Amino acid sequence: MSKFIDFHKTVLKQVGNLYLDTCSELPNHQLNLCNPSDGQGYTELYDFNRLCVGKGQYWLHHPLKMSANTQTYSLGLTILLSGTHHIQNHQTNQEYEFQSPMIILRKGILGLQTLYLPEHKQMSLISLDFDESLLKILKSSTVDNHLLQFFFDGDTPALKAIQIPHKDILHHAQYLLNLPVAKNMLDLLHLEGAALELLSLLLQKNTQDLIKPAIQNAISILETQFDQKITIRDLSKQVGMNECDLKRLFKQSTGHTIGHFLLKTRMKYAQSLLKKGMSIEHVANQIGYSSTQYFKRIFEQHFGYIP
Repeated sequence: MSKFIDFHKTVLKQVGNLYLDTCSELPNHQLNLCNPSDGQGYTELYDFNRLCVGKGQYWLHHPLKMSANTQTYSLGLTILLSGTHHIQNHQTNQEYEFQSPMIILRKGILGLQTLYLPEHKQMSLISLDFDESLLKILKSSTVDNHLLQFFFDGDTPALKAIQIPHKDILHHAQYLLNLPVAKNMLDLLHLEGAALELLSLLLQKNTQDLIKPAIQNAISILETQFDQKITIRDLSKQVGMNECDLKRLFKQSTGHTIGHFLLKTRMKYAQSLLKKGMSIEHVANQIGYSSTQYFKRIFEQHFGYIP
């Protein structure tokens, strides 16, 4: 029995027949397929004790207005990866418009809410719901995290939107979303591991607040243009800082040299592409290596095994 899934079912009963209930034979697992008359897609939930992970993708044939009165105390967050959610909270008379990519934090008894969903737009999301016992465990070890602080600041029911702190979270959330629907216990174990890694990324310290804007800009360039040839000279020109200062402050702020940071970024992305079954040749090209053999040698040196 899962209180998170029971809560989800209760909400779905109030919002009409958007989803067809699909019974899962797996424990604490729920799959809902979108009603073909309304659109296409699914939501999937798995409760693995104190934490429930949900993921879903859907596309609607027509605009949809759904209202539900939630009188259960809940804590959680939603990572909106694509689409737009417009929410009206009738209890507080507040309206919210959340545009992807974004993290939506929620806590307390939110009461009657109406969700407005647009037509002909792909919507996808990841949700993490947890109970107060997990929150107490996390409080002692993540005091510097702004996201977690939201759940400790007062008891007033609230919704809050924040930007996704860094691209690792976005990449991993997308990876979790793309996992196939669970069909056996091994799939559930994989889903659990991916959810816990995502939670770990979300609860890291807010080190970005301490990094100078020029270094933040350099990090952003390395994380988005890693498939290109990046020299320290070019990077220093782009961020407006001389090469010596850039190298010194980058190492001081991140704990890595620029070259090592770029290598880690490339290898992490390569690993995610290989998990999806892409060929070594394609992966090497995607991360900026023209030689497959060179990529394999660098990958082996970094991870300790041949891709």
